[in-house]
Formats: sequence, C-alpha cells, structure tokens
Amino acid sequence: MENSTGPIEITGKDSIWACTCMSSWLWPICDGSHHTYGGEGPEEVVLDPAKTYRLCQCFKTANRPFCDGSHLR
Repeated sequence: MENSTGPIEITGKDSIWACTCMSSWLWPICDGSHHTYGGEGPEEVVLDPAKTYRLCQCFKTANRPFCDGSHLR
C-alpha cells in the first residue's frame, strides 16, 4: 500500500469495487487480496461519472470508502 494518508480523487467512473477485507494494497480499491487472506469479497459502489469523489486511504473514515477528513484529526 502507498504510504499516503490523504484521499485519492476519482472521476469519470460509474462504479468501483471497494475493499471490505482491509487487506488490499490498493485500499480502498479491491485488488483481490481477499482470495489470499480469506476475507470478505469487495462491495460494488455505484458512482456518478460526472462527479469527483475523494476516497479514504487512512482507514479512519466512518464513511468507507469515502474520505470524511479523519486523516486531518
């Protein structure tokens, strides 16, 4: 996993597969690690391609996979 605590921004996507097992090296995006570690599979999150979304990378958000600013606290 990248050593970043700030959010990543995505736009132009109609959905993403969000990691629910917390083992993905690309968290919050599923990388298939649940197959290796035996975790739960990903959850599809439907998005509006016209909007920009900020995805959490710090694991502290209360609104997974979206950033809620917890990395600033």
